Amino acid sequence: MLGLQRTPDVAYEAFYIGKPIGSMSYDRLDPSAPEFTRFGLQQIYFPPITNILPAVPEPPGWFGIGKKGLTERAPSWLTLLAMTEDGNEGAFGPPPPTGNFTRVASSASVGQITYEPVQQTLDDWSLSDIEIEAIIEKDGIGRHFPWSGSPNALTAHPLASCRIGDDPDLSALDDRHELRGHAGIFVTDGSAVPTSLCVNPSLTIAALAERSVPGIVSRAQQFGVPARSDVPVPARS
Repeated sequence: MLGLQRTPDVAYEAFYIGKPIGSMSYDRLDPSAPEFTRFGLQQIYFPPITNILPAVPEPPGWFGIGKKGLTERAPSWLTLLAMTEDGNEGAFGPPPPTGNFTRVASSASVGQITYEPVQQTLDDWSLSDIEIEAIIEKDGIGRHFPWSGSPNALTAHPLASCRIGDDPDLSALDDRHELRGHAGIFVTDGSAVPTSLCVNPSLTIAALAERSVPGIVSRAQQFGVPARSDVPVPARS
């Protein structure tokens, strides 16, 4: 589909040409759309993802001989990534004694995150999958294989485990990132972002952290700490 070759007439065989992570975006993100109908799409060259996530379609499976034979039957892949909105239904369990997962074999591990998507999340996945299939199968060039996470989910951008918000029942932090009931404790990393973003979150995390600075300085001054900031206080209603 992309005209990529390792040698003449040999497709790029499921792996990237160039350095990961390289991507291009398909502009499907409409900020005016209702929540749980928004998503962003990326074409992504990231070999670990394409080796871990694909399931053998007949019968479904993530391991075994069928999985190993997948690349022989479909040696050329175009990997499209959908970044969607979810209902914050994931939960982290207690960490293992060492590391961030439990290794059960040389090539298999068990994480401490559980993720059972609710219907609104599944609906958003379905909308994005329709768009992906249209791209992959345009003019009959390719065949669409939907790859979705198993209950033993893999996450690269965990968000909203200590989120900001206006409603104390739904947010651990107030709108200025201060922990409710604990003056002087501010959380400004990805856990404070209130929901999934449909895009890579680093710029949003940085912007929110900068936005929190006036509140941190103000609280420090109330505690007698000689702090100052040149960042203007953001407007609030």
